[in-house]
Amino acid sequence: MQTRSLVLASTDGIPLFVRIHRPLLHSARRNLMIVHGAGQHGGRYLQLAEAAVGQGWTVVACDLRGHGRSGGVPTHLDHFDQYLTDLDSLISALALDVGRTAFFGHSLGGLVCTRYLQSRETQAPALALSSPLLALKLRVSQMKLAAGKLCALIAPRTRFRTQVREAQLTTNGSALARRRTDPLTRRSVTAGWYFQVLDAVCDAWEQADRLTLPLLMLQGDADQIVDPDAPYRWLPRVPSADKTLQVLPNQLHELLHEPGWERTVDEILAWIDRRVRPDFRSASIEPQRPVGGAASERRAA
Repeated sequence: MQTRSLVLASTDGIPLFVRIHRPLLHSARRNLMIVHGAGQHGGRYLQLAEAAVGQGWTVVACDLRGHGRSGGVPTHLDHFDQYLTDLDSLISALALDVGRTAFFGHSLGGLVCTRYLQSRETQAPALALSSPLLALKLRVSQMKLAAGKLCALIAPRTRFRTQVREAQLTTNGSALARRRTDPLTRRSVTAGWYFQVLDAVCDAWEQADRLTLPLLMLQGDADQIVDPDAPYRWLPRVPSADKTLQVLPNQLHELLHEPGWERTVDEILAWIDRRVRPDFRSASIEPQRPVGGAASERRAA
């Protein structure tokens, strides 16, 4: 696997860090866009990237603004659409053929992918969601919620530590140890970020009928971060003729780190492979038109 990293500029000048993983020899002329969860970064999905590249996929794993190595105020948004515009910038700068690009999003990344494909006239061939953020199960105290609402109005960059406990993410001790020592992990969010995300969740429900592409949803029934029952209520609103909900028994939130993650990765790739068939003619992904400034390159971490 060959890995490169690029720093591309968003339309408002925020540097966006992108990892591109590709096969050493034969590309299948198909792309997988990975969008990570809250507080994470694209480097947390190396196991999925390696498996996909082994099947000829070119994998694009971005760091959302305010996350990982990308710029911006850490885990802050002025508006949720900033995430969507950033994806526009990346797709344009990399000259991605959206018609040959499957989208994968975990948790917050699932919400980002959902809102992106709901709000864009794109012909993406497949969307796979892992523990998508369609409703929170994690409870926020009424006092903290009231303080957050006030701060979102008058001081939206006020920061609150998340209430996520490690034991709620995965039972995989080695994955938790890596998270613990990862300097790129974010453990707080701003009031503005929190309420922009909640607004986007509402939009995802209200515009569920805009998704007509093939859709795979993976949800652990023991998830303590997002509501594991939400997919049962949301999926019937989606008019796609090709939609699947796969519930993983006794699995927590981070499905790609839970015991048995190898099988989960295999099932994701098998599903998207049936929707985006390989084409081994020559292909490349290079920055064609940097958005908002020149692209820079450096080795991926």
